Amino acid sequence: MLYQLGNNPEFHAAIFGAFLACPGPVVLHDAVLYFLIAGLSKGGMLREFLYNYGPDRLSEFLAIEHDSPAHAVLRYRQPERYRMLRRVLALAPVLIVHSATTAALMRELGYGGRVEVIPLLAYPATRAAQTPGDLAGTRQALGLRDGDVLFGSFGFIGRTKRFPAVFAALARLKQQLRFKLLIVGEGPDLADDIAAHGLGEDVILTGFAAESEFGRLLGAVDVLIGLRYPSMGETSAQQVQSMARGLPSVVTDHGWFGELPDDAVWKIGVGGDEIGCLTEALLTLGLDGSRRAAMGRAARAYIDATSAPGIVARRYLDVLGSSARPPADFYPRPAATAAP
Repeated sequence: MLYQLGNNPEFHAAIFGAFLACPGPVVLHDAVLYFLIAGLSKGGMLREFLYNYGPDRLSEFLAIEHDSPAHAVLRYRQPERYRMLRRVLALAPVLIVHSATTAALMRELGYGGRVEVIPLLAYPATRAAQTPGDLAGTRQALGLRDGDVLFGSFGFIGRTKRFPAVFAALARLKQQLRFKLLIVGEGPDLADDIAAHGLGEDVILTGFAAESEFGRLLGAVDVLIGLRYPSMGETSAQQVQSMARGLPSVVTDHGWFGELPDDAVWKIGVGGDEIGCLTEALLTLGLDGSRRAAMGRAARAYIDATSAPGIVARRYLDVLGSSARPPADFYPRPAATAAP
């Protein structure tokens, strides 16, 4: 059995339970499983915390609840402090991850089995293009005029998306570029921060979007803003989808995003002059349609070469066919007992 484990308790808690009962190869989608474990019962989270960190750090477990908004551990602001990976590292005979960064981390954490990197799959449907008429209709419905640039951010709205930096950069561009920012996804309310930067007329918030609507909106975007820091070791499905469509993007030079080809995305660092670098990237791509097109072509070519269904399927067949069983000495054997 192959287990798909990620950092979402709604989708992965039952999988985690099955894995504990019958360990097998794991596709690890995140290098931090804090939220998965926090979504268990309080007793379940305590059990896993003690297994991962020992009784000497029990005070930290109590501090997590104290430091969480409304004492809700699923809203804890520093999940990267607690990876909660020990069960997976101890029991999985094979780990499949989506980035070289995460593979290296697994080895640093002491994992003794086989680690394989298989790119995240790009579904053919993610490449579906809208007709010119449909595209124009979508942009008009969003309130765009001819010549406006549409920036986009997709997925859960969280602190890792760097929205304070995004808003600060866009505020600097108001006199230089006609634009709107489309934010598609659920999360904390951004209205106050948007207003504080004078962007009330420039930001479109849709909330949750169904898959068909998600794709339609993604297809209307000119530049994706895909910042992500700190990373939980994840690979972004939204980023893969956008690149499969030939969409240029600005990403954080960190984790999996930092592994993407330099000609396929525009990378910026964290800290220092992050806002200044982001402003330059958005202004340059916003004004230069030919550069956007070239970056989009490079992005699509990269996804075609790494994440097409046939390529990804072959990698899974190769790995699972040769690594379905752990090495003979992977699990400790019980001590021998004398014959009666």
